[in-house]
Amino acid sequence: MAVPPGQTTDGYEIQFGTNHLGHALLIKKLLPLLQATSDDPRIVILTSEGWFFHPRGGIVFETLDTDQDKCFLGPWHRYGQSKLANMLYARELAKRVSGVKFLAVHPGIVNTGLVDAMSLKNRAVVYATAWWRFVKPEEGAYNQVWAATVDFVEWENGKNEEKGVVNGGYYEPVGKFMDGSLDSVAVDREGALAGRLWEWTEEALKEF
Repeated sequence: MAVPPGQTTDGYEIQFGTNHLGHALLIKKLLPLLQATSDDPRIVILTSEGWFFHPRGGIVFETLDTDQDKCFLGPWHRYGQSKLANMLYARELAKRVSGVKFLAVHPGIVNTGLVDAMSLKNRAVVYATAWWRFVKPEEGAYNQVWAATVDFVEWENGKNEEKGVVNGGYYEPVGKFMDGSLDSVAVDREGALAGRLWEWTEEALKEF
């Protein structure tokens, strides 16, 4: 999280390559098996409330093949765009893939070693602004377990939020549907950003 600038071995910005492309490739490889062997398969994508650190426009596609080391807030912008990508990708998968349910979940601010690779400045920011919200690792699993086991209920005309779970929705601990709290970029009302992410991802993974 918010690590120094770098690139994956195949040349992508390291947080985007790890947090989005790695997830997307695993999903791509697992989908045929899930569709063939389960009556109610689902995929839970781990995102973060840190999506809101995304740069203007959401994802800077033009420079994802660099380390994107451009500005003072660079580490957080890069992290935010990767976590935004997790949310958008779950939403797009829900549109494009039949027979599988998808949820994007934030686990909470879990007290693990996630900040160890940060600079001292960034670690200080995290501890100064969020230390009282830290949860134990076992508590950090609650939302994922909920997402993996909750019953999906068919909505009536896309309504009745209290009765159903939104395929492709974003949830914070525990089981709180948060799509209504997103900014205009993350809402992506016309689906243009999620669609562009899908096409970019398919192109990036076409050799695998």
